[in-house]
Amino acid sequence: MKKLTVILLVLVMLAVEVCVASCQTQSGGDVTTNEQTEAVTTVETTEAVTERLYPNVPNDLDLGGQEVTFLVISGGFNGADWESQDIYQEEDSTDPIASAVYRRNKTLEEKYKCTIAQVESATTGSDAKKAINSGSDEYQVLMCDTKSTLSLVQSSLLRDLNALEGIETEQPWWDQNMVKNCSIGGKLFFCTGDISIMDNDATWVMMFNKKTVNDLDLESPYELVKNNQWTFDKMFEMMQQAHSDENGNGKVDYDEDKFGFVTHNSSLGAFYYAAGLKVIDKDADDMPIFPEQNAEYVNLVLDKSIKIWTDKTICWSADRDGYGAVELQQIFEEGRGLFLGEVMQLVFRLRAMDIDFGLIPFPKYDSSQENYGHFVHQTSALLSIPVSCKNVDKIASFVEAMACESMYTLTPAYYETALEGKYFRDPESKDMLDIILRSRTFDLGSTHMFDWGGIASVFTQLLSKGSNAYASNYQKKIKAARTRLNKDVEKILKVS
Repeated sequence: MKKLTVILLVLVMLAVEVCVASCQTQSGGDVTTNEQTEAVTTVETTEAVTERLYPNVPNDLDLGGQEVTFLVISGGFNGADWESQDIYQEEDSTDPIASAVYRRNKTLEEKYKCTIAQVESATTGSDAKKAINSGSDEYQVLMCDTKSTLSLVQSSLLRDLNALEGIETEQPWWDQNMVKNCSIGGKLFFCTGDISIMDNDATWVMMFNKKTVNDLDLESPYELVKNNQWTFDKMFEMMQQAHSDENGNGKVDYDEDKFGFVTHNSSLGAFYYAAGLKVIDKDADDMPIFPEQNAEYVNLVLDKSIKIWTDKTICWSADRDGYGAVELQQIFEEGRGLFLGEVMQLVFRLRAMDIDFGLIPFPKYDSSQENYGHFVHQTSALLSIPVSCKNVDKIASFVEAMACESMYTLTPAYYETALEGKYFRDPESKDMLDIILRSRTFDLGSTHMFDWGGIASVFTQLLSKGSNAYASNYQKKIKAARTRLNKDVEKILKVS
């Protein structure tokens, strides 16, 4: 979990410890325990903290000049916006993220006697399978998209990260939400964290037009979040106030009218997670199970979601209405959308927008709900190590060191420099991002992951149709879904 407190901690430490060049175990000292780690990462932000965390990596780790090759996503996968930029950079740059990657890699290469390389591919899954099945050690580390990674898991082609001596997934540079939610029977075949920024980019968030809020004298979304009043009902109320048939023709015109909410169909699932729901839970043995769904509550969530979604005069969905991302961005940039639902990566694409906008979490179902909820889109890259990796013990330790070093280089560059300095328009947005990342749900059963038996699609299909008949539709699929889940898990756990 990339907590804001960790980021602030990092900045203080970097200012004080400029001489520290890499993650290494303190000479003559004990390796930081989990309790010590927790104490540091949850420290009050007003305290001056100078202690740096170190991974449990041998001081004498030497890769003997090996080239550590990562298979990464190219722009051909889903456009240039989703091309890998967090693993390798050929030279230093004025761009803060590129510079952080370059400097991180040079530090690691010098310390561990290796070189870092990447191979870009638009078809990472098939390329990885071909290499692994041939016994090739072509790629030591994989950064495939989510669906490709899951296919490799189902084919028993990935190592259990929890079984590798060099990797300690309980450390703060690994996303603890993923560690907890995506393990299966204690085994974890993929992960993310500070080593990558693509999970941040792929997190589904909400933005709002600050000018529209001021012009219509609406309540501040920031204050609503702060006072635990940011709910489905409040969002709908504000949407109604913001929409306008600008040309008065009684029709929905995306290029002229004003809307309360602009998005595309991925927001159908966003409301599910925003209400605190999840497809898959875990039993006492860390095995994924379908929890007993409270159909009455799900129907209530559907009722409120339907109000927000189905009125096309106030809610405009790009793909539902036959358009794409370009038109969606256009509406918001022209100030004709109060709220925008999209991945975090869109913040970068809105950098030329003249009108100020803010970042907020998706609303809660109601104020009695304890936490917000967000999902991560399948365009995210996930780290894994193939079973074909020959020098796996040293590679695992190197990956651990890279993840740790990224917490002190890549993460600050992403949050503190790139986002706050170039794209975010106010300090509150940074606080909102902290809430969003703390409340992410990595759900093995979601439409963006395994989607066993199509259960995850029940809610989204009903919402798109404006129906709340959840119980009957769920029951039609649950038996086959459980069968599919059990067979899949049994196969997955056979991996050596």
